[in-house]
Amino acid sequence: MKPVRLLQIAALAALWLSPADNATAKDTRHKESEASLRAKRDAAQAAIKAHQQAAAAAAAHRAAIAAKAAILAQQQVQAAAALRGLEDQTSQDATQLALLLAQQDQAAARLSEAEAALKKLLPVMQRLSSAPATTLLAAPLPPQDAVRGVAILQGMAAEVAAQAATVKTETASLAASITQAQTTRMRLDAAVAAQQAAEAKLSAAITQAQQDEQADADKQVAEAAAAAKARHELTSLNAAIARLVPKAPPHATPVNLPAGGAGAPVAGHVVQAYGAKTLAGPATGISYAAAPGARVISPCAGTVMYAGPLTGYGNVIITDCGGGLATVLAGMSHLDVAQGQHVVHGQPVGSMQTFDPTHPAHQPRLYVELRRNGTPINPTSWLAAGHSG
Repeated sequence: MKPVRLLQIAALAALWLSPADNATAKDTRHKESEASLRAKRDAAQAAIKAHQQAAAAAAAHRAAIAAKAAILAQQQVQAAAALRGLEDQTSQDATQLALLLAQQDQAAARLSEAEAALKKLLPVMQRLSSAPATTLLAAPLPPQDAVRGVAILQGMAAEVAAQAATVKTETASLAASITQAQTTRMRLDAAVAAQQAAEAKLSAAITQAQQDEQADADKQVAEAAAAAKARHELTSLNAAIARLVPKAPPHATPVNLPAGGAGAPVAGHVVQAYGAKTLAGPATGISYAAAPGARVISPCAGTVMYAGPLTGYGNVIITDCGGGLATVLAGMSHLDVAQGQHVVHGQPVGSMQTFDPTHPAHQPRLYVELRRNGTPINPTSWLAAGHSG
């Protein structure tokens, strides 16, 4: 066979064989591409599962921490109630001590008056004692009047001396009572300090729990975002291989209802009732004369809308209690909450200024106002009844 014929046969064979060879190559490439997509899809599904498990673990841990924080908050409420009892005792003790000190001052004044009166009579009584006849004869009075005058002087001196002795006994008794009251005050101060330390420890634990809960929330969000990214990638991969992945239904979010009321928010007594006459008109809230350094508790559960200083009112806390109700607490020297923070009913939110109980004029006052849809209303029954309105 000639060489030209051989070349023609080879070229024809190449034309016949090329389509089959091309189809095989395309099929191979298609299978390789599908295998790669399936491998990527499997990896995306595994990533979604891992991120979902991590998010679920973070949510479970967050729920456990939230439960722990709720227990700590309840313990803080109980601790605040215990501290409130001690503060009430401290307030009563301060009032009693101030009364005893005032009685001591009055007794000292009476003793001074008796001693002054006795001092005036003492020279005459000494002369009568040493030279009665001469003293009587020297008096510019008839003898019977002089004798009667001496008897009167002796009676007055005896009465003044008896009064002085009585006042001295009363003063000694008052001094003992004052010492006892001061000892009781020191014991109560120590108990208050210990209770405040326990509250501080609980507050630190609650703060740590809140930080841990926030960290878990951040992790949950990050894992959810990573899972969403993996799902987006999976959707693209499934579109490439004509597969669909059903989406999980969203979870419902629980709603918390408001709570509030149940007693005055500070240890002390009412000095200005709602509706009382003031220079600016009827009072739109209640003013309490607070115990020294008394803790202030939230009268309701809700969200702090404002926490900070306000000109003419000192530190102020405004809380949204829900249901159109809001409370205003004003006059605190220290705040324990911040704007945007959620508080529970009975949770400590601040404290009053300390003062010398012997100077009641310096006693700090807490102003409490209750508003419904922005309008002040009488908070007395709401605070006492223990409901949100």
